[in-house]
Amino acid sequence: MSCQTVICNIPCLQVMPSVKPKGTILLYHGWVSNIHDYCFFASLIASWGYQVIVPELPLHGERGTLDYFDKAVLQQYFWKVVIQSVQEAELLVSEMSETDDPIGIVGHSTGGFIAAGLYSKNPRLQAAIVINGSCAWVNAEALFRKNDGRSPMTSIERRFLEEHDPMSHLNHENSRGLLLLHGTDDATIPIDSQRYFMKRMSQYQVPSDSMQFVEYSNVNHQITLAMLEKSKQWLENHLCRV
Repeated sequence: MSCQTVICNIPCLQVMPSVKPKGTILLYHGWVSNIHDYCFFASLIASWGYQVIVPELPLHGERGTLDYFDKAVLQQYFWKVVIQSVQEAELLVSEMSETDDPIGIVGHSTGGFIAAGLYSKNPRLQAAIVINGSCAWVNAEALFRKNDGRSPMTSIERRFLEEHDPMSHLNHENSRGLLLLHGTDDATIPIDSQRYFMKRMSQYQVPSDSMQFVEYSNVNHQITLAMLEKSKQWLENHLCRV
């Protein structure tokens, strides 16, 4: 059963499973998309036994619009949308924390950046799945600029992004689970950023059941059946054991 609701003044799609929920999943959509575009994805996750909340991103859906395919607009608003969404997500988690139900987060593309940002800051989340996103924001922005032929970040821009970068906040000393899924041929969000993140994380020797990176050969900026299967397994391992 799905319905549109408002939580913490944020328009959300809420999808309930047919059984008592095993936990709650925040599902974040990508750039250009809206909560209704993710109704099927949310329903699929709900069929796994979870309540699913899909929050609307700022300047998307009912919250406004942009010329999403204009590169200048993307460059101006991308990080603003991501950072504001992470801040709003903290309010959502705080609201949900009135119960002891386990909470996880799944995000694709822009939503993947948001999932990484929230997971790194909020220990209440037991699991995060980042699909075709990035957990290394400074590195990702450097790659974006290089690919677009733009000048490097200024020291001020770099310091600002570093303050929010998941790499600056991630706690490696707990039993939570972070799963990264990425297509090797992703032409939108370069996989190199996630490879960079995992290389940096290797020094902490995080066990594979707490942090895992799976690359999908010949896959562009898409969600595949294999990714969905891996996501279901990851949630079962990290939310259902709480």
